[in-house]
Amino acid sequence: MTTYHQAFLAPGGGETEFLSLAEYMSENGVRADFYGPTSRPLRYYDAVVHFSAVGGGEGLLRNIRDSGKPIILLPNYNFFSPAPESLAVVQEHFDLADLIVLRTFVEAELCKATFKVDEAKLVVVQPGINPSFAKPVADDLFRSAYGVDRFVLWVGALDEAKQQLQAIEALNEFAVPLIFIGGYRDRGYFEKCKAAASENIRFLPYLQPGSEIIRSAMQSCNVFLELGVDFPGHSAIEAGLAGAPLVLREHPWSRELLGDDVRYISDDAPAAIREAVSEVLAHGKRGLLVDRIKRGLVQPDSTARLIAEIEAYVERRKARG
Repeated sequence: MTTYHQAFLAPGGGETEFLSLAEYMSENGVRADFYGPTSRPLRYYDAVVHFSAVGGGEGLLRNIRDSGKPIILLPNYNFFSPAPESLAVVQEHFDLADLIVLRTFVEAELCKATFKVDEAKLVVVQPGINPSFAKPVADDLFRSAYGVDRFVLWVGALDEAKQQLQAIEALNEFAVPLIFIGGYRDRGYFEKCKAAASENIRFLPYLQPGSEIIRSAMQSCNVFLELGVDFPGHSAIEAGLAGAPLVLREHPWSRELLGDDVRYISDDAPAAIREAVSEVLAHGKRGLLVDRIKRGLVQPDSTARLIAEIEAYVERRKARG
């Protein structure tokens, strides 16, 4: 398993997914090693899984390609608003890959429309999250630790594209506090958010993904909120499995995976955010997404489907000689 060199300078949800993938492969009976000083020579492996299409790892992939080992690419790329400067780098990743694994069918259609890619390379495997988010944790674990009762929760690193600042401006004087968990990627944006925030807004430090305190926060929050022009992170699916009512920005990715049991916001105007959060606070029901997520979006089942796609490709490759 490989990724681009600078990935862990500022780790986020993608890096958490990458690290957990090896664990879930092991649960499915497949040995998965991270490339580095402790990995074995390349000849011992059946395939290489590369996570992300960010520039920095192309040289490594070219060497792997020259060795004859199949490359399985999980691009983790935003096909919905692709940056023009990224197109050439992503295209090179697609050219080097033997199999490209996307998370939704809407992404697959956008991929074919944006890049030159052999459709036979593309497979769709829905993402999977840790099933422990459905395991009950004492509600008062988070509430008592941070002295809150009713609250709106946002989990994920502060990032301008995620529009936390708009949420702050909308909910500064709201009836219940807004709590952010996840730290930040850009110090300047963090300072801007802090400067705009009233005492009703709280910024908690990084908490271990999947920990009891995070699960308790998701299970006891009154609303889980996430905006942004990008599609939501795995934390939104985790919160849904924990039973939280969700308020998300309207997005085809969310619609495909989570369906209609979410309160979607079509724009980021303060009034729209306040209206959606108020509506869910007053009428939102817990647990609407639990069964749907359990059926298709939990581990290790998701990784089992990924392994099946890889094994099928390797067998086809062997048959071709």
